[in-house]
Amino acid sequence: MLPPGVTVRGLLSLTGLALLAGLSYGLLRWVVSELHEPAPAESQEPVLIIERFRAVRLNIAGQRQSIIEAPRLAQLPNNLGTRIEQPVLDWYQPDGQTREWRLEAEQGWVAADQQSVRLEGEVKMVRTADSGKPPMTITTRDVLVRPDEHYAETAAPTRAVTPDGEFRAVGVRAWLDQERLELLSEVRGVYESPKP
Repeated sequence: MLPPGVTVRGLLSLTGLALLAGLSYGLLRWVVSELHEPAPAESQEPVLIIERFRAVRLNIAGQRQSIIEAPRLAQLPNNLGTRIEQPVLDWYQPDGQTREWRLEAEQGWVAADQQSVRLEGEVKMVRTADSGKPPMTITTRDVLVRPDEHYAETAAPTRAVTPDGEFRAVGVRAWLDQERLELLSEVRGVYESPKP
């Protein structure tokens, strides 16, 4: 028997509301328990810092292939690579004695697998007559280097000066051990044939 003023319909409504409130509370508790504080961002702080860094890479014959030097190297965590301040990269001819090219930059980054190097900011690439090949100076910015291939490329404006002339281009691909340059766009140049 229902108390006076209470109907079956009212009792069912009240029970439904209580059940709905209980389910809502349970759902809210479940959602809150699933929410976690976001994991802190992994640190980008170096795990190793070396002052006055110098690394020599040898070719298969045990001769110098390249040397990279910098006043400061900072190895980043989690395979993020290595940052280098003011890197200088020297490439040698197969004899390991004759330097073919010197590349200098404001900053650098080496991939964790060491297959690519990014030279950042202003980049200067110099080949002297001591290499036995015509001297050349290339100035540009932001160069991607693949050391094993003696390959470098940039999408930036580039200027190259040789004893015979000068050229400018936007974007260059260079195979430095083959004396091969591919000028990508907006090429302009001046060439004077050598005097006999």
